[in-house]
Amino acid sequence: MTAPEPSAAPPKRERQRRVRELEVVVARVRRETADTTSLFFAADEPFEYEAGHFCTIDPHQFPVLKHFIAHLEDLKGNREKPRAYSLGSAPHEEHVLITIKEETYSSGETPYPPLLSPLLANHTPVGTCLVINGFTGAYTLPRDAAERIDQLVHVCAGSGIVPNLGLIKSSLHRNDPFRHTLLYSSKTRQDIIYYQDFEELQRQYPDKVEVIHCLTREEPAGLRGARRGRITRELLQEVIADPARALAFTCGPGITPYERKAARDKGEEPAPRFVENMVALLHEAGLDRKQVKQESWG
Repeated sequence: MTAPEPSAAPPKRERQRRVRELEVVVARVRRETADTTSLFFAADEPFEYEAGHFCTIDPHQFPVLKHFIAHLEDLKGNREKPRAYSLGSAPHEEHVLITIKEETYSSGETPYPPLLSPLLANHTPVGTCLVINGFTGAYTLPRDAAERIDQLVHVCAGSGIVPNLGLIKSSLHRNDPFRHTLLYSSKTRQDIIYYQDFEELQRQYPDKVEVIHCLTREEPAGLRGARRGRITRELLQEVIADPARALAFTCGPGITPYERKAARDKGEEPAPRFVENMVALLHEAGLDRKQVKQESWG
């Protein structure tokens, strides 16, 4: 995960105090798409976090991964690190929600096969106990947002939608005085994560929530307000009422460390992915650097 505005995050000491080990139990499992699963965590103590935060999960706690971890650590020459998962829940909700998209291994494109996500997505039934570390991250709403913003623009792709669901739910719960516009890029209707959640939010808050699905591999038949194709500068300019009074959150695939190294070894610049492209388009649409918060995965 990356976030370009460390100045917008809480002070370092405050973040360190907030991050701690928590024992949780899986209270609910919900399949979102063919390759995406949501886990709802419960705990004996209150969860303390901000919408947009993430938690980390150490794969070493799962005995079934023991030999896979040992093999990967031999190959890499260092210890396997915890994996970060954005929260799709809001602080007022009972459970902490993470949503896991099954990673795939592509020979020549990624150096190692996925380790933890397939286990969490497919073999973590209700009642499973585990330890998470939480919570932190700079992908959060600035405390003075209501004083200077009329519109929050969420520009997401794939599982990049996860923290934005939490941001939207939390803002609506507080009755913040701005409108949320979500542009969500998916390959097909069947790939849309949280489809029913957003339908319900639009029904409950018709004056505050607008969702525009952008499908890249099929016609969006039957989807209200949906578009065919990728998110463009023209679409951003169409939906952003006043660039001077907007704040954008964009999350999705970004350039990975592996891609940066591969490009550097060739003496090239890595090709931009979704987040890098969206940041550039948001700037072209009239938002300056301080008006764009980004987070990437990959």
